[in-house]
Amino acid sequence: MVLQAEQGGGWDIVRSGLPGYEGVELVGYRDRAGRGLDMRVLPSPKVTIVLVFDGELRIDRTRPVEAGIASGVGVNSVRVDGRDVACVDIHLSPLAAHSVLGGAGAELAGTVVGFEDLWGAEGRRLRAELEAAPRWDERFRRLRMVLAGKLDTNRPVDPEVAFAWRGLVATGGRGRIGDLAAETGWTRKRLWSRFTAQIGVTPKRAAKIVRLAPAIEAITEGIPAADVALRYGYADQSHLTRDLRELAGYTPGALYRDWLEGGSARGTIVQDTMR
Repeated sequence: MVLQAEQGGGWDIVRSGLPGYEGVELVGYRDRAGRGLDMRVLPSPKVTIVLVFDGELRIDRTRPVEAGIASGVGVNSVRVDGRDVACVDIHLSPLAAHSVLGGAGAELAGTVVGFEDLWGAEGRRLRAELEAAPRWDERFRRLRMVLAGKLDTNRPVDPEVAFAWRGLVATGGRGRIGDLAAETGWTRKRLWSRFTAQIGVTPKRAAKIVRLAPAIEAITEGIPAADVALRYGYADQSHLTRDLRELAGYTPGALYRDWLEGGSARGTIVQDTMR
């Protein structure tokens, strides 16, 4: 499989997917310049596993993690830093995360934990295999085998929950839960209960997170908050600010300033054989 590789901000960046499976993306990073990593994990409708095979990460500058970190849906601005890091980010939709994590994806909602706390000895073995692999394509091949095995073996979310989640995503977080429940044939109460148990947040909070994620990206691109609010269906700028403060602990202006100070690792495609 061809890998998409980039360079930018002192980082090598390599992207891959998992053909035949929905809601899985793999992104490899290596700190070429030794500049270190200092970032904040912001609210996202995805579960992210950062599997480190070189260097070390810390959570909130105090807690070192050996094999990496895992962040659940709707994390509220957790700081992560490290140096000389080489890692793979595994981005999972909550639907995929439910199977990959054996039902534990919901327990991660709103938190960041050490990856070793999640997969234990299996996580440490996987880290060792990635560290020993000389090329990105070999690392991704191993990861795809592990993830596909879990997706094929472990139980998926209820079809009704999957339908409701996809409905929220398709409407940018503006779908009505009652309407989604009616389409599944479930009562609103039953959908609310099963959705919360399997996704980890209530449908209402999930809708807020789905709507806020692209708004955060737009704010970091320098788009004025009033325009962002209009684009993503907020009643006004105050509505956007309330949700951003509640879910991420930022105002739009503070988020943009923090983003500028931290910089980014964006780049352009340079080759497809990145080591």
